Order: sequence, then C-alpha cells, then structure tokens
Amino acid sequence: MSATHSIPGRPVIARVIRALSLPIVLFWALLAVGLGLISPSLDDVAAQHSVPMTPKDAPAFKSMMHIGRVFKEFSSDSSAMVVLESQEKLGDSAHQFYDRIVAKLKADTAHVQHVQDFWGDPLTAAGSQSADGKAAYVQVFLDGDQGTTPSHESVTAVRKIVSEVPAPPGVKAYVAGNTVLNADVSVVGHKSMATMALVSIGVIFGMLLLVYRSIGTTILCLVVIGIELFAAQGVTATAGNLNFIGLTPYAVSMVTMLSIAAGTDYLIFLLGRYHEARALGQEREEAFYTAYRGVSHVILGSGLTIVGACVCLTATRLPYFQTMGLPCAIALLTIVTAALTLAPAVLAVGSRFGLFDPKGNLSTRNWRKVGTAVVRWPIPIIVVTTMIAIIGFVSLMTYVPNYNDQKFTPPNMPANVAYAAADQHFSPARMNPELLMVEADHDLRDPADMLVVDRIAKSVFHLRGIERVQTITRPLGAPIEHSSIPFQIAMQNSSTLQTAKFMNDNMAHMLEQADELGKTVATLEHMYGVMRELTATTHSMVGKTHDMVDTTNQLRDRMADFEDFWRPIRSYFYWERHCFDIPICWSLRSVFDALDGIDDLADQLEGLSGDLDHLDRLMPQLLADLPPTIASMKAMRDFMLSTHSTMAGIQSHMQEAAEGSTLMGQYFDEAKNDDSFYLPPEVFKSPDFERGLKMFVSPDGKAVRFIITHQGDPATVEGIQHVKGIKDAVADAIKGTPLETSKVYLAGMASMYSDMQEGVNIDLMVAGIAALILIFGIMLLITRSLVAA
Repeated sequence: MSATHSIPGRPVIARVIRALSLPIVLFWALLAVGLGLISPSLDDVAAQHSVPMTPKDAPAFKSMMHIGRVFKEFSSDSSAMVVLESQEKLGDSAHQFYDRIVAKLKADTAHVQHVQDFWGDPLTAAGSQSADGKAAYVQVFLDGDQGTTPSHESVTAVRKIVSEVPAPPGVKAYVAGNTVLNADVSVVGHKSMATMALVSIGVIFGMLLLVYRSIGTTILCLVVIGIELFAAQGVTATAGNLNFIGLTPYAVSMVTMLSIAAGTDYLIFLLGRYHEARALGQEREEAFYTAYRGVSHVILGSGLTIVGACVCLTATRLPYFQTMGLPCAIALLTIVTAALTLAPAVLAVGSRFGLFDPKGNLSTRNWRKVGTAVVRWPIPIIVVTTMIAIIGFVSLMTYVPNYNDQKFTPPNMPANVAYAAADQHFSPARMNPELLMVEADHDLRDPADMLVVDRIAKSVFHLRGIERVQTITRPLGAPIEHSSIPFQIAMQNSSTLQTAKFMNDNMAHMLEQADELGKTVATLEHMYGVMRELTATTHSMVGKTHDMVDTTNQLRDRMADFEDFWRPIRSYFYWERHCFDIPICWSLRSVFDALDGIDDLADQLEGLSGDLDHLDRLMPQLLADLPPTIASMKAMRDFMLSTHSTMAGIQSHMQEAAEGSTLMGQYFDEAKNDDSFYLPPEVFKSPDFERGLKMFVSPDGKAVRFIITHQGDPATVEGIQHVKGIKDAVADAIKGTPLETSKVYLAGMASMYSDMQEGVNIDLMVAGIAALILIFGIMLLITRSLVAA
C-alpha cells in the first residue's frame, strides 16, 4: 500500500473500541442472548402488555363507556358477535344450541360482562335472524378494552365456550366482530414477525453478497445485524415487561423492521467508508480509523434524529402512534449504540484477518458523473426532484384509506372465516353496528316522548348509507307493526265491520216491528169502530135497565099489596107441619116464597142500574182515548220507518268508511310507512313492550339507545362519513322537542375510526412539527451552521 496519503488523527473512542474489540463483541452477544433468556420475547411481551386501540378521551370511547354505565351492562368497548349458521332453516335444535351457548356465556362473568340476547326473545328475534332463516347472532360485551390483553383473553374464552357446546347436525357457530378481528390480527402479527425477519435477512443477504461478493463479509454482516436486532428486541421487551412502555403488534413490527433497516444501513455506512479508505491505499488499521471518524457522527446524527422523531410520537394521543414512540426510540437507541460500538469492534477484529477487504477495485465513475451533474446543473436538478416529490405528494393525496383489517389479513384467519360465514346471510356491517344513545332529564316512557324517539330513528334511518335502525319503537328495524295512526283508526272502526251483520239484522227487525205496528193500528181502528157501537149499545142498555127497574119496582109494590091482604092465610102455610105432603098447601107456600124474591130482584136491579150508569160514563172516555192511541201508533210506525231509513243509510256509510279506513291501515302496515307513528298509553302496559323497554330504554327510563347498521363496510371513508350525518340528523330531530336539551352519545366501529382519523391528522401535525424542531436542533448541533441545519 502507498504511504503517500496523509494519516488523520485517531479518535479516542475508535482506539478504545479497537483495543477492546473482543470484549465489546462478547458484551453485545451476551446482552442479546442474556436478555432473550431473562425476559420474555418481544412478541410475548406485546401479547401480555397490549394497550387499547383508542385513547380513553376519544368521544366514541367515552360514549361507549357512558352507555354501558347508564344501562348497567358493560364497562369496556370490546364486543363480539356469536353467529349461528345452518344448512337449513334454524329450528328447535338450533335454538337449544343457542340457549346453551348463551347460558354458558352469562355464567362466565370473568370474561363476559353482558349478553344482548335478541334472538332469545320473540319480540326481537326476527331482527337478529337472517332473511333466509339460516343464520342468527347474539352480541356479547367482553371484559377489557379493544386491543388490550384482557380483551384478547376474553375473545379466547368466548371461542372456547362456543367450541365446547356440542352443535346439532348442520349447525355451526362462529365468533366475529371487530374486537375478535383485532385479537386475531395481534396473533397473526406476532406469528408473522419471524417470517418477516427471515425474509428481510434473506433480502439483505442477497444484496450484501451481490455488492461485496464475499461470503465471509456477508455472513459477518448478518451476524452483526442479528446481534443488533436481538439486542434491540431484548432491551425493548425488557422495558415492556417492566411496564415502562406499552406495546402493540404495530409497534413490534416497527421495532423489528427499523432495527433491521437501521442496523443494515449503519453497517453499510461503516463498511463503505472502510472500503473507500482501503481503495485509497490506507492500511487496514488506518482505514478502520478513517471509516469510524468518517461515519460515526453521521450514524450518531442520523440515529438521534430518528430516535428524536420516535420520541415525538409520545406526544400524540392515538395508541397506534404513542406506543410506537418509546419502543422504537429504545430500539433505535440500542441500534445506534451497537452501530457505534459493536459494528466497529467486529470490523476491527475482522480487518486483522482481511475479512472485510474489498473484493475488487471500487468504481466511482458513475457516482462522479452524478456528482458532476448536480454541481453543474443544480437548479434543473432541484426542479426535477421537486416535480417528482410533487407527483408523489399528489398521489398520496388521492390515496383512499381502508380501516378494515380483513382486507390485509389471511382469509383463513378465524375472524375472517366468521365474517365470511356471516356475510353469506347478513350485510357486512351487521357484525359491527353503531350504538347511539339519547339521554334526557326526564322519563321517556310515555307516548309523547316515544313520538320523538321514533322521529330520531326515522331521521337516522333516512340518511344515505344507513341500512336500518333498531330501537324501542322499531325493535326489528322497521316500525312496530300496527303502530301507524291510520291503522289504529282502522282498528277503532273495525268494530263497525264486526257488528255490521248484527246492525243490519236489527235494521231488518225494525221493518218487522213497523209492520207489526201497522197491524196493531189496523186492529185498533177496528176496535175503535166496535167500541163506538159498544158505547151506543151500552147507553141504550142503561136506558132500558132504568125502565126495567121502574117496572120491577111497580111489580114489587103490587105484589106487596097482594101479600098484605093474604098475610093471615100465608101464616097457615108456614105453620102446617105437613104442608110439604099437602100439594095445595105446598104450591101456595111456594107462591108466597116467590113473592118474597121480588124484593131481592128489585134491589139487585137497582145495583145493576148504578153499575150500568157508571159504565155508560166510562165507555165514552175509553172511546175518546182510542183515536189518540191510533194516531200515536201511526206516528210510531212512521218514525220507525224513518229511523230505519236513516240508520240504514248511516250504517251503510259507516261500513263503507270502515272498509276504506281498514284498507288504508292495511296498506300503511304493508308499506311500513313511518310518517304517522303513535303508541297509545295502553301499549306501555303490554308485557311484550315492557320487555322491549328493558332492552332499549335505561332502567331509570331517561335514556334510549339505537342500534344502527350501515350500508356497506363501516371501516371505510364512506362509513366514517356517516358519523357526522348521524349526529346532525339527531340534532335536527330533537330540535324544538322536549328532548332538545338531551345529550347524544355515539359509539361503534365507524365512530371509533372517525375519532382515529381526526386524531391522526392532529397527531401527525403535532409529531411532525415536534420532529422538525428536534431534527433542526440536532442538525444545528452537528453542523454548527444555521443554514445547513
């Protein structure tokens, strides 16, 4: 080698590293192995110390917690859907299978907080069953917030319960839901870490072998990268195991990938500078010092810049970003430290044996051409690169994000299999509904407030992108059957149709009564004629009776004169004992007895004459009463005929109106029209309705909840846009009503991702500004130039 080149100074740190190269290598090797043995792996730590997906101050999370408290059902945002699928329509055996699952879920209070048993109640069963009758589901609220270890354990417990209950032939049970998907993503993510690392190492191996054309150099580089990776993972895992930091699958992925990428880059920096120095003719030792002096500050500055940017992520609110901050910073800090100590130590050891010497002459011709072009045409180069950057930025602006992890995970993942089974019978959003609650300051269990509740449901349902809304006024997603005002009017008129035959028969009876009255009138008229003759005859009889009385009195007087003359002789006839045996005696005695009867006859005729006089006075009065009676009977007959005519017309009109209103009510019911909803007070006393109140209205009656199903996937930009529409629709619906001052709470998948989308914008701005300030400070310290920084 030529010794004509100037030899720069040897940094103290470089001399120490070269002198203690073997101990340094052993230290890092022992650190990587020791941490791997002492602490659980990074994947295990992430699984045991997972953090929630959403911040606790996010509106959707706070709404979910408040809804759970108000209804006294749950205290987390984790839920799952247990889906039953059958090859045929679900029958009694499927219901028994479902009941056993629900009973076991309710018994597991350690992992299950509440079971929304809609299919088990006839009132809401149809709302939880598919249209083809081959599938049904039950929502289960789990212990632990989404993304946390307790939530994952709850998902595992639910799956175990479902798998342990023997299913009838042809029936299968699946566990779906965003919480379940998140748990499976965590498991799949942990399992894919090793594969991803091996693929990355393989790519790096091929790249290094292609560039350095040396198996020894490539293997040593991979050893260094491997030690750095294991050390970074071990330090991060230890920090997580000690609860200094929280972890998510995304943080683990970032730690692994950043460690591999940064370790590889910094090693290439060092080897590249070493090869350049060797190509310039420097000895191996001097090339080592040249390489270290040339890249150490670059590695330190670059590493600290990335570490600082990662630390800035801790200022964000979203756990996705927040949990990546410290883990990535710790891992990168470990990588930077290893790149400044381990890599130079391995280079020092290997350079003694010529293991890192370049295999051939280094050609810098192409790089010199690039440098010359940049120096000669700086402005055009800046313009071209700026245009390329703008094109990339514009392309980024047109990117439409998708928040559904189903699209990015294996289709054979258990959650995806469950979703696929559910999608065959339900809309994609049925497994991830939105939960809306309106909380008032008074009891809502009355007809007036139910009108407002249905108005809210109707306003939300009529939004574009909403498939259905379930609440107390529409437990199946459509308005309660027979709850329209036209139908209730029809029900009130139904009695008219039900009594139509009875009324028509009564109308016919009125005609019969009128006919009978006509007959009675005719009889009375005939009786009136007879009574007139009877009155005249009676009057004539009275006159003749008076004459008879006078004649009888005269006859009595004359006989009395005769008796007075013959009285002495008469006494003989009564004194004779044997008068009965003497014919002439008995016959004369009989004559005198007959003369005694004339007195009785005269007295009786006097009495009869008085009675006939009284009858003669009564008969004209009775005769005078008959014409008004006949007239009244005729009027009654005419009135009855008139009443029949009027009532028959009214009854016919009422029946026609009742038939029309009945058809109207029937058509309103068939059309499921919700423009005229009304619940009468007596409905609130119905046992079925009381069960519905327990499902949709809080125990104190001051809050009502709505289960909202989107059209399409809620974990998309379109689904997220529905959140604002729902809130606006509720605000418009309660405006000017008794619920105007009510508080509105909205939770669910779309609401959660809406908060995350808003949080991403704020967090990226905060992290970006903080990172730029930090990077500027670091560059200013390194370059000591304001313009360069």
